[in-house]
Amino acid sequence: MNRMHFTVATSRRIVLTVIVIAAAVVFTLPLFWMLSGSFKLQTVTMAVPPELIPRNPTMENWDRLFNGPWPVFAWALNSILVSGITVAVVLFVASTTGYGFGKIAFPGARVLFVLLLATIFLPNQVMLIPLFLVVRGLHLTESLPGTWIAMALPLFSSPFGIFLVKQFCSTIPDELLDAARIDGASEPGIFRLIVLPLLKPALAALMIFTFNTAWNYFMWHLVVASDKTRYTVPVGVSYISRTPAFGKTVTDIGLSMAGGTYGAVFMIVFFFLFQRYFVKGITFGAVKG
Repeated sequence: MNRMHFTVATSRRIVLTVIVIAAAVVFTLPLFWMLSGSFKLQTVTMAVPPELIPRNPTMENWDRLFNGPWPVFAWALNSILVSGITVAVVLFVASTTGYGFGKIAFPGARVLFVLLLATIFLPNQVMLIPLFLVVRGLHLTESLPGTWIAMALPLFSSPFGIFLVKQFCSTIPDELLDAARIDGASEPGIFRLIVLPLLKPALAALMIFTFNTAWNYFMWHLVVASDKTRYTVPVGVSYISRTPAFGKTVTDIGLSMAGGTYGAVFMIVFFFLFQRYFVKGITFGAVKG
């Protein structure tokens, strides 16, 4: 009987492993195809049958990307700064607001929280024109630092982040906070010394989600950027794909693949740097007392 149970459990584990590996291959195939295409020339990128691995790889696309008429390093700097500003503000707003909703009782808290969550269902396109009018009224796009702030502005208030932090704050025992109040700790002190360390897993997960969203906030960045030197990487890669160069009259697919890979590298590196914190953040469910 035990042997049969062992066989069934082993078979189930093998099947699940095969399914996970197959899913991983399916999800990583587009990324691998883009990376492979960055080492192909235009004549090979559309070959039939397609070459999954280029027979004659070349660095020509990468050479033209970095030595072409595009400020690709300025795009990377813009993306990093915009994403960094967004992450910093979102973590501050979400941690303080989520703590307020989760642990501080005040009149109308439930109604305000429901209204806040309702904004999640608003499409980004609905806020596009009002936000642009605000940015133009504040003259933010007249300078490069102002442009960075304008690009990050729509994501400063993160309903998802506030909801995530509130749920984590709900797992913190009230007795722990009451004991700190009895000892004479102020609310800012309780938040800084007790609550914030316990929120690290949640804030790490929120940091990755926010960085990914800010990096790929294509439509708003395209609207705000008034000059190609102020583009972010996704907007810049789109600019490359629709602006043939080097005497070509059609889009150079290999060059576009190199640009897309260049943009993806930053996000992949960022994810792997904080991967273990991300896993803790999405699996952390309670505070051990």
